[in-house]
Amino acid sequence: MDMIQPYNMIRLNGVNDVWTKYRNESKQTLVVIGFLVLAAKLCKADGHFNVIEEEEILKIVPHDKNQKKKLIEILEEGANDPNPIEHDATKIKELIGKDHPLFLEFIIAALYRLAYVDDIYSIEEERDIRKVADVFGIKKTLLDRILLYAGSVADIRNILNRKDN
Repeated sequence: MDMIQPYNMIRLNGVNDVWTKYRNESKQTLVVIGFLVLAAKLCKADGHFNVIEEEEILKIVPHDKNQKKKLIEILEEGANDPNPIEHDATKIKELIGKDHPLFLEFIIAALYRLAYVDDIYSIEEERDIRKVADVFGIKKTLLDRILLYAGSVADIRNILNRKDN
């Protein structure tokens, strides 16, 4: 008996994650979906996912007006996805880590921005951001610099162009 299930089979336990659902999308689309899932899980980590956080996510992710409904649907799927946040971080790193390591740093900065947007920065949010950073291979000193500039995702350029002494 073959113990490996192909992706086109439905799992009997009913768990079908976001990555399986969208597996046929382009690499670029998968990265955006991955970010949305990370963002949703992070915002949910402190016990509530509010409209302020949702609006901030939609500001970060470029989209047309007609895509907003789909993005919100993916956010809801991400918030309800049973996998730990490290699972999604691993998928994103597998997709772009070697080709675009600076984008992984951008994701961390965006997650910090989301953690602070509702004026409630929780231990759970910090823990989840550190888990993602560990998967991405981002060191604490860089995390500290990202945190310093996280108030404005546009300032990510300052972080990335700055050299350590």
